[in-house]
Amino acid sequence: MQATENQGGLQAQDEQDNDMRAVFVQTLLSKRSEAIAGRASSGIEEEWTEDEEHYQGIDDANRAYQNANQLFRSRKAALTGTAPVNNGPSRSVVFLNITRPYTDAASARVADMLLPTDDRAWEIKPTPLPRLSTSQLTMLAQSMGMSDPAEAQAQIEANQAKAKQAATKMQQAIEDPLIESNWHGEVRQVIEDAARIGSGVLKGPFPIQRTDRMVSRDPITGMTSVVRVDSIKPGSKRIDPWDFFPDPACGENLHHGSYTWEREYIGKRQIKAMLADESYDRAELLAVLREGPARTRQGTEAVYRASDDEFEMWIFYGHCARDHLLQIGVELEEGDEDRTPTMAVMINDRLVKTVESPIESGEFPYDILAWQRRPGMPWGMGISRQIRTAQRMLNGATRAMMDNSGLSAAPQIVIGNGVTPEDGHWGLRPGKIWRAEASADAPDVRAAFSAFVVPSVQVELMNIINFCLKMAEDTTGMPAMLQGIRGDAPNTLGGMQMQNNNATSVLRRLAKRFDDYVTRPHIQRYFDWMMTYSDDEAIKGDFEIEVRASSALVERDAQQQFLLQMVGLARDPAYEIDPAKLFAELCKGQRLDPKNFQLDEMQKKQRQQPDPTVLAKAKLLESQARKADADATNVGMETLYSGVQTGQAISMNPAVATLADGLARSVGFKDKDMAPIIPQAPTALEPVPPIANTNPITPANPESPEAGVRDGIETMVAD
Repeated sequence: MQATENQGGLQAQDEQDNDMRAVFVQTLLSKRSEAIAGRASSGIEEEWTEDEEHYQGIDDANRAYQNANQLFRSRKAALTGTAPVNNGPSRSVVFLNITRPYTDAASARVADMLLPTDDRAWEIKPTPLPRLSTSQLTMLAQSMGMSDPAEAQAQIEANQAKAKQAATKMQQAIEDPLIESNWHGEVRQVIEDAARIGSGVLKGPFPIQRTDRMVSRDPITGMTSVVRVDSIKPGSKRIDPWDFFPDPACGENLHHGSYTWEREYIGKRQIKAMLADESYDRAELLAVLREGPARTRQGTEAVYRASDDEFEMWIFYGHCARDHLLQIGVELEEGDEDRTPTMAVMINDRLVKTVESPIESGEFPYDILAWQRRPGMPWGMGISRQIRTAQRMLNGATRAMMDNSGLSAAPQIVIGNGVTPEDGHWGLRPGKIWRAEASADAPDVRAAFSAFVVPSVQVELMNIINFCLKMAEDTTGMPAMLQGIRGDAPNTLGGMQMQNNNATSVLRRLAKRFDDYVTRPHIQRYFDWMMTYSDDEAIKGDFEIEVRASSALVERDAQQQFLLQMVGLARDPAYEIDPAKLFAELCKGQRLDPKNFQLDEMQKKQRQQPDPTVLAKAKLLESQARKADADATNVGMETLYSGVQTGQAISMNPAVATLADGLARSVGFKDKDMAPIIPQAPTALEPVPPIANTNPITPANPESPEAGVRDGIETMVAD
C-alpha cells in the first residue's frame, strides 16, 4: 500500500512537472510569435527583399525573365499578394546594375580599413591610479603599516607594473579565441550585410567545443601519437539578419529588449552530435529525429531558402522566472534574483535545452551594425537603399534609350490598298516581290509604299543617364573617393589632404559606429567571460577597454598620400628620417606585414658593410691629425733652434737683451715671466762682431756695400 501511494505521488509529481514544462514551452512560443510578427509588421522585411533584389539586378519589369532566381518571384508574390504578369517583351527590361558594384566597393573599402592584418581595434589597459598628495600617501602608509610614505608609493608603482602585465595577458587571452573564430572573416561578412541591406549581426561570445591536437612521444618505444583534447571556449560568428528576431519593444538598441530569438538550420548529423552533450534533453532530441524536419516554417525566410531536409532550430536568450526554471529541472546557483538570464533551444517546437545564460550579466550575445541608423529601429539603411532612386532612374532612362533605339533603327512601312506580297506573307525582307493590282488606290506603285523614321533622342537620354550616375555618387557619398576621383581639389599637398579628410568623413562616421555598437560591447563581453570562467588568475584585474584603432585606422589610410611624399625626403640626412620605419608605416597602410620584407638580425650582420663616405672621412681626419702632429713637431724644432740662436747671441752680447725686450713689447709681445733674461747685464760694453756665417749657400755679408760690388765684372778701360 505504501508503494502504491509512493507511486501515485511520483506520477502526480511527473504530471505537475510536465504541465509546468508545457506552460514554459507555450510561453516561449508566444514570445517567438511576438518577435516574428513584430519584425514583419515593421516593414523592414519588404525593404530587405527589395535591397536583395536590386543587388541581384531584379525588379518587377524583368522578374519573369530571371529563370535562375525563381525564389524572387514567389517572394514578391508572398509580400504583395500579386504575381507578375508577363504580357510579352513590349519594351526593354534591361537592368543596368550599379547597386552591386557600389555596395561591394563600399563594404570592401570599409573592411580593409577596419580589419588590418597587423593591428587590432581595441586594447586592454589597467585603470589609471589616482595621484596622491603627501598627506594622502602618509595616511595610506599608516593604514598599510608602513612608516615611510615612500614605501607606499613604491608599493603603488609595483602594483601598477603588475597590472600592466596582467592587462597584456588578458589581451592575449581574448585575442586567442577571436583568432580561432576567424574574427576578420566573420566581421567582414557583417560589414557586407550592413552595406547590402543596412544591418549586420555579430554573435559572441558563446560556448563552442573546440578540439586541440597535441603530439606525444612514448619515452620507451619512441612512438608518436596524436592526442585530441576537447575544451569549451568562447567564439564569435556572423548571423544572417533574416534569422535574427529581437524584441519588438527594443527600440534602436536590441539590449533594451526583454529577449532575442535566433534561427538556425541544422541537419541530422548536428542533432546526433548533440546527444553527446549532457546539457541537451536526450529524449526530446530522439523525438525530433523520429519526427523529421517540420514542414511548417516559422518566420520569413531569407532569399536563399534552406533545404527541406534541414531542421529549424530556435535559440532563445532572455530572463525567465527562477521558480519556473527550478520546476522544469534547471540547475541554478543560490541567489536572490527572481528572474534569471536563460538560454533555451527549441527544435520542431520541442524544448531540447534550457540552461543559465553563459553571460552572467544577462546581456544578449548579439551586436547589430547599422550602416545608417533608422529612428526607433535597431536596423539600418545600407548602400542598396541609398542608391535606390538613382538605380530606378537609371533603369528607366536606359530602357527608354533601348526602346528608342529599336524604334529608330528601322523605318515604319505604310502600304496602300491593292498591293499584295507575291509570297503571301506581309513581312519585309530583301528582294521581296510585291504585286500592284488593278484596283490599287495609287496609280504609281511608289506612292503605295511610304516609310517613316522615328526620331532618335539618344543624346537627351544619355544626359539623363549621366545625371543618374552622378546622383548615385552624391547619394552614397563614397564611390567618388573609392574610385580615386580627385574632383576639384587642387593638386597640392594641402589640397590632397583636404580632399582625403572630406572623402573619409563617411568612413569615420561608420568607424565610430563600429566602435560604439560592435567592438566595445563585444570585447566587453569577452572580458566578462574571462573574468568569470578563466582559471588563470594572473590575467584578472581592474582593467578598461580602450577602443582606439578603428578611427585611427581610417586616419592612417588617409595619411598614405603624405607618407609616399616623405620617401623622397628620407634620402636627405637633414630631416633625420629613418627609412626602415617609414617603410614599415607604408606597409601597414597597405595591409602588409613589414617583417615579411625586412632583414632579420643574422642577415643584417652578414650584409652590413661600412659606408664608404664614413671611411673616407675617417681617413681624412686621420691624415689631418698626422699632418697636425708633424707641423707641431716642425714648429717646435724651429722654435727650439731659434731659442738656441737667440741664447747664443745674448750670451755674446748681453746688452742686446734689453733692446730686444723693448722691440718685442713694441709689436705686442707679452712676456711670460716679466723679468729680464739677464738681470745684471752691463750697459757700456763694446759691441761684439756678429758671428761669421759659415754656410756655403748664403755667404756672409760684406763690410761695406761698395766692397766687392764690381768684383768679377769686366769694364771697358777708359781711353
